Amino acid sequence: MKKALFLFGVLAASFAQAQVLYVNNSNGTYQEIDTKTTGDITFNEEQQLIRIELGNGIASQFSTTGITNIAPVSNNGTELTYDLNPTVAFDATDKENFNEITQAIPTDELDDEYGDFVENYSTSRIITITFSETGVKTTALPSGITATINGGHIVINSTLSKIGYRVKGTCSNGSLKIYSDKKFQIMMLGLSLTNPTGPAINIQSGKTVYFTLLTNSNNTLCDGATYNAPVVGSNGEEEDQKGTIFSEGQLIINGAGTLNVTSLGGHAICSDDYIRVRGGNINILSAAKDGFRTKDKFVIGRAEACSPNITINATSNGIECTEGTLTIEAGKLDITSGGEGIKVVYEETDPAVIPDAYINGGYINITTTGEKSSAIQTTGNYTQNGGIIQATVNGNGSKIINSDGTTTISGGKLTGIANGTVSADESSAGGIKSYGTLTITDATVGIECNGKGAKAINCDYDVVINSGKVTLLATAENYTDIANDKKTRAITADGIIVNGGTLIAKAYNHAMSVQMSIEINGGTVNVHSTSDTALDTDATQTGGWLLTQDYE
Repeated sequence: MKKALFLFGVLAASFAQAQVLYVNNSNGTYQEIDTKTTGDITFNEEQQLIRIELGNGIASQFSTTGITNIAPVSNNGTELTYDLNPTVAFDATDKENFNEITQAIPTDELDDEYGDFVENYSTSRIITITFSETGVKTTALPSGITATINGGHIVINSTLSKIGYRVKGTCSNGSLKIYSDKKFQIMMLGLSLTNPTGPAINIQSGKTVYFTLLTNSNNTLCDGATYNAPVVGSNGEEEDQKGTIFSEGQLIINGAGTLNVTSLGGHAICSDDYIRVRGGNINILSAAKDGFRTKDKFVIGRAEACSPNITINATSNGIECTEGTLTIEAGKLDITSGGEGIKVVYEETDPAVIPDAYINGGYINITTTGEKSSAIQTTGNYTQNGGIIQATVNGNGSKIINSDGTTTISGGKLTGIANGTVSADESSAGGIKSYGTLTITDATVGIECNGKGAKAINCDYDVVINSGKVTLLATAENYTDIANDKKTRAITADGIIVNGGTLIAKAYNHAMSVQMSIEINGGTVNVHSTSDTALDTDATQTGGWLLTQDYE
């Protein structure tokens, strides 16, 4: 049974003397209370929590251990405020205010990444390949390199190391295919190349290729809507030809020039190994399939001299990594896709394959349009340590972040707008879907869900907020067009633990809904419901400030 706080004599005296009382907290904050408009002020049964009814369904709750005193004057701390109408919006300055990680160039040849840096590679022979509408020609070829030319199509075979190919010219019916026993460099020096029947550049070598966009060069590549039958190799297997630029080996894109890619029949840029982007202005104008596709890891970093600037317009996924880890540390990335903006998936069970996504720096803007097309999807863990993400997902059942593992946001900023509602297979749209624990520390997260039945955060384990600012909105009505209707909520989880920071959550149904418990140990928590109680279970509170607004 609750006990009225004003039964205590000292507090009753304060009421008699003052119209305004101040709840002073031990953390240096206070809340101002107008006693003429305030309703009940009560303890819980154990006298560990104090609850103040502020009218209009609003209630403020503190742990008694966190209160210094309740008096007619404040102790000159910072006034606690609450927001009944929170908003989520993209900040235009984010595009300029993001952090980047400049990669240190490895100097140890035993370093796993030593070979990914063109700074550690030198050419002893450069061959110039010049395309024109009448054909293609090369400078003199050394022993160990042969070229087969058919109109504007050239096939290079090389057994030599330290070779660079400087490529330039214009051809509307041509291609470059390279076989090489050793790593090599392609230097783009103003090339406009279209292959109506296949890839524009096809690298049939499992070795590293440095794809260098020379400074001030403007390069344009396009494949065909349909490809000729693939070549059958000496091993009896068909050669891959998966996109406008295709490489069997590691593809390292660097330099400060411009690359414009159109894919009419395949992916735009594809490797059957991995892709690392360290510079360049890369514009994937349109992709019939994925913008970037790689089997193994995908990395965007930056060289000291320049940072990548990437635009992707893809029918399917913006970036797909099918058998490895994705890491973004730098650059500006603008993705528009019909499928996932960024997809890191592995459907098999090889323990050596880690399909995790890491965002450590850079600015990423993602817009998706297809049903169940998330901004970032991973079958592993999602970790954001920095960088800024702005995402809009428009399809029904789509998510901003969709992680089959744990989700950790420990820096940077994530702003997302989900406009869809429930999909055909009854999947809810939402902001963050995490099948493992979701932890937020020292980050700014803002999610707005505008569709019926959506959830700003949906977690199968605990949601833990340690610090930072989290704003969650899901105020559309419940989705009732199916047998088991979908509730519109700000957070639904196994448990919710708030240790610090600021959490503002507003929802049509419960703002915070749990299977187990809600624990507030610190921080500021403002939760509001427009049709129900803000919390679906009482919170256990040992610190911090909880303000709720229930529907009346």
